[in-house]
Amino acid sequence: RAGHIYTDDPARPRWGAVQELPFETVFLGGALDTATVAAIWEALQRDGEVSFGALPGNPYLALLPPGADDDALDLDFSDRDPAVDLEALARPPSGLHLARIDHDLLSRCQWGAMMIDMAGGAEQALMHGLGYCLLRGETIVSEANAGPAANGVIELGTITHPEQRGRGYATIVSARTALECERLGYDTRWNCAKDNPASAAIARRLGYRSEQEFQLLVWPKSPSE
Repeated sequence: RAGHIYTDDPARPRWGAVQELPFETVFLGGALDTATVAAIWEALQRDGEVSFGALPGNPYLALLPPGADDDALDLDFSDRDPAVDLEALARPPSGLHLARIDHDLLSRCQWGAMMIDMAGGAEQALMHGLGYCLLRGETIVSEANAGPAANGVIELGTITHPEQRGRGYATIVSARTALECERLGYDTRWNCAKDNPASAAIARRLGYRSEQEFQLLVWPKSPSE
């Protein structure tokens, strides 16, 4: 299914709400009020879960309806230190090699289906984002993805097969992905759950200097009538 866009006037909007799939995340903008947000949430919850993330002090937090059944904290990383040498961090050890994600690798990545859903198709995922895999022969041991990009900003994420963790592979593949993103002029970001210290450690290793807690709220799907 597709996401949703709500606004008061498509030609001259005073407010807007956009839901991004597959995470059900809603982004709000403009002159909204409590009643309008409640109506948007009611419509969205008929289709599935609704999530909203915000840095502390976000003015829209006061407009959100009650009933969120999950209140977690993420960490939002930005402002990467250019003095941190990504080229050095991206050197694979003997027996492994890096490859940019193409159609074949995208279909084999653990996050491939999610990236395709987020971008609206495989072609769009490759056009508006990028990523790298760390491989042993033809076997993917770790992967990092970035995108889809928006307004020059692109967010990175990484995953390593469980049996391959603890060897620094996620740092290698993330460093190469971040390096290529910056070469293309993107402002890179990193986001992870606060209770995921391994991911936060990678972000710090890559040189991200600004670190803020990010509140994540999730509302359940409305019961079927």
